[in-house]
Amino acid sequence: MHVVKVKTILTPQNGMNVYRGVTDRCIVSPVRARTARVDNPEDVEVKEEAGRILEYSLKRKRTRGMISVGGLSDPYNPLEEKFEIMRDCLRVIDRYDFGVSITTRYPLLLRDIDILKEIARKTKVVITVPVSSLQTEQFRLIEGELGVAERIRLIEGLAGAGIETVLLLDPIIPRINDTTTSLGMLLQLARDYHISMVDHHDLKCQLQNGSREFFYKELKRRDPELAKQLLADYGEEYDLIPEKHKELLAYLFDRCKADDIICDKKEILTYCRKYENRTEGRQMTFDDLINR
Repeated sequence: MHVVKVKTILTPQNGMNVYRGVTDRCIVSPVRARTARVDNPEDVEVKEEAGRILEYSLKRKRTRGMISVGGLSDPYNPLEEKFEIMRDCLRVIDRYDFGVSITTRYPLLLRDIDILKEIARKTKVVITVPVSSLQTEQFRLIEGELGVAERIRLIEGLAGAGIETVLLLDPIIPRINDTTTSLGMLLQLARDYHISMVDHHDLKCQLQNGSREFFYKELKRRDPELAKQLLADYGEEYDLIPEKHKELLAYLFDRCKADDIICDKKEILTYCRKYENRTEGRQMTFDDLINR
């Protein structure tokens, strides 16, 4: 871990990463790809003054919008418990009436549910939670030390707070969790917690240069025979596509249609990026005045 001072924090599309690197042991991670340009992904970069820089940026924005966090590095990794950078950024986002879309695996996000609820009262908050499986052995094989119970606790906490959630079925890996049984359990989870959007990355596992090497190295350590089989089947291929890919997609679409769950990737992306003002037409309250 190392602390850095950065001059900018937002991309032109309002994307933001308050950390740069990876702390979990999931065998599939975009941060490990060479295109991410992170020399040592496990030496996490901490952008300590991100909140101050974000405020400088937002006060100069002519129009409000959605801030997207966590596309490259999880903002609620264990370092956040100490640094509280994401909490500082959420206070700024709330102060300037922007919305926020966050992708995270960690229940540490629930620490900030008070600020998220305040933002959601005025505009939009969307939390995307990746889950690969609800079966313990599959989950451990794919995601390492992170527990499935912790992921469910995060989803349960978001549901209890009324925060909109997208369930991301990712990664789906051949010979591990590419079955209707595993997929069905995840879709039942969405139904149980009234999740209205399920993203799925086409039920493929994408391995870029850099992330591919880590995938096979780590999988070989966890299950040597499986790693050998996947190497024989896919070699240097970019996409690991399940053998019964069409059947799995058809099953996903049928289940989502039956449960009135949105699973169109473009529709979900558009929703997460579209800003909403939920205070228009509503009489301003004392809380609105003191929180401005």
